Amino acid sequence: MMPWRTAGIPEREGEGQEAGRATLVLVNLAGIMERADEALLPAVYQEVGAALGTTPAGLGSLTLFRSVVQSSCYPLAAYMAVRYNRAHVIALGAFLWAAATFLVAISSTFFQVAVSRALNGVGLAIVTPAIQSIVADSTDDSNRGTAFGWLQLTGNFGSILGGLFTLLLASRTFMGIPGWRVAFHLVGLVSVIVGILVRLFAVDPRFPSGRRKSDELLTNSTVKSGILELVKEAKAVVKIPSFQIIVAQGVTGSFPCPIFAEIVPEKSRTSIYALDRAFESVLSSFAPPVVGLLSEHVYGYKPVPQGSSWATKVETDRENAASLAKALYTAIAIPMFLCCLIYSCLYCTYPRDRDRARMDSLIASEMQQQIELENSCLEEDSSPNVVSELESGVKERSVIELVYGEEEFEVDDSDEKTLLPHQVTSSNERD
Repeated sequence: MMPWRTAGIPEREGEGQEAGRATLVLVNLAGIMERADEALLPAVYQEVGAALGTTPAGLGSLTLFRSVVQSSCYPLAAYMAVRYNRAHVIALGAFLWAAATFLVAISSTFFQVAVSRALNGVGLAIVTPAIQSIVADSTDDSNRGTAFGWLQLTGNFGSILGGLFTLLLASRTFMGIPGWRVAFHLVGLVSVIVGILVRLFAVDPRFPSGRRKSDELLTNSTVKSGILELVKEAKAVVKIPSFQIIVAQGVTGSFPCPIFAEIVPEKSRTSIYALDRAFESVLSSFAPPVVGLLSEHVYGYKPVPQGSSWATKVETDRENAASLAKALYTAIAIPMFLCCLIYSCLYCTYPRDRDRARMDSLIASEMQQQIELENSCLEEDSSPNVVSELESGVKERSVIELVYGEEEFEVDDSDEKTLLPHQVTSSNERD
């Protein structure tokens, strides 16, 4: 039996590593489609604005609606990712944003598009914390930075691919259907396929065999207790100086996932990733409307009048492009300057917070090992074999004591006779 176990352990470890690599690949695919879906609407603002008859500020408000809903759903996303299998949560989010993308493709009014984008924010909110936490838990300190680097790279690739693909189709018409609507349908279809793959083949490190460990099972806990636990974790992590700096600079830029994973307790990563995204998205969601307002009211953006000649349209488009470029420059340069200033503060706080987190993790690990050792000792002591051995040992010791007592401690009647006269004499002397 022992050689079989010894041979089986490396085999199971190899299967676990293959499942982990497959999970990371599928998670990166989900990240690609998530970023591609986010890039769809900004890439076809002109076509959507013409179809809906709205201004850049109105188009920016569509992104604002999605971001606000997405931010408000991050606590729900954290609760689901902590309570359920994160691979299944990612698949559910992919199905939700795919359905919202299909709805945008068939919408004909501004209100319909706004509602569809809000639903899209629900799906994206569910996916983002689960993806980041599953990458953090699937790696260790030596390769976590590389894994998050690949996640960022593939996400940027998804943004580029989604925007370029939509732009190529936007100016075309397929069987009387505008190209931008076709692009939304195709991205939604691919998102459904990726969601199915993640649901079937991705493995959550907390669910290596499809079920959660008994000591981590949360299905019996109430919703109220789960929310209170999330609030407790949030209060503890918000006090970390590096977390405050990361959130502050993340509002103006993007937060560093590897650094973030090293200052947050492992059990709290999912909920704190969601909390961070909620903080950042609430403020950063106002960026698109701000760009629209700057271009219209500061830099002179003007819609093309209906019935204008071709030369007038070209000239107006050039002026509008210059207005949008100036608004984008203003909306990028100032936040990035603030981002650099805030980021510099991490050099003072990050080493101390990282060491504190490592020490807390080490203490928690040692306490867990001590508890497991005590439980194993209690189980061994309470086993029937051990109890029977203890009982037999007690019986043998009692027999030995009886034999020893009979041989060494014999009672002599003369001792009592000798003792009584001494007691009488001592009493007479006292009198």
